[in-house]
Amino acid sequence: MNLEEFNIIIFITGIIIGCVATLALKSYSAKNNSKKADSSSNIITMKSLQQELDSKQVIIDNFFTDSNEHLMSAEKRLADLRNTIADNATQLSNIKIERSTAASNNTDTIEPASFEPPRDYALKKDKEPGTLSESFGLDDRNIDLEPKRTF
Repeated sequence: MNLEEFNIIIFITGIIIGCVATLALKSYSAKNNSKKADSSSNIITMKSLQQELDSKQVIIDNFFTDSNEHLMSAEKRLADLRNTIADNATQLSNIKIERSTAASNNTDTIEPASFEPPRDYALKKDKEPGTLSESFGLDDRNIDLEPKRTF
C-alpha cells in the first residue's frame, strides 16, 4: 500500500467520523432544547392553570356571597310579609297571629339552640350515669376484681 492511498483512507475515515459526531451532537442538542422548551411550556401551562383556578375561585366566592345576600333579603321580606299578615289579621278578624321578630332582629346573629351533651356523657345531675362515667357497668366497687383461685 502506498502512502498516498493510506492518507486518502485516513482522510475519508476522518470525514465519516466527523459527520457521525456532528449528527450525534445535533440530536443531543435538539433533545436538550426540546426538554428546555417542554419545561418552559410546563411552567407557562402551570401559571395559566393557576390563573384559571384563581379566577374560578373568585367566581365561586362571588356566587356564595350573592346567594347569601339574596337569602338574607328573602328572609327579611318573608318576615315583613308575616308582620303585615299579623297586622291585617288583627284589624280584620278575631284571629290573633304572632308577629315575626326576625325582621327587627339582625339576621347575622344566630341564637344558640339549647345544647344537649352526647348521650354517653355522664351528667352530674342524672341518676343513671353515662358510658363515660367511672361507675358505668360496675354494680359494686367492693367486689374483688381478682379472679378466685380454686384448688
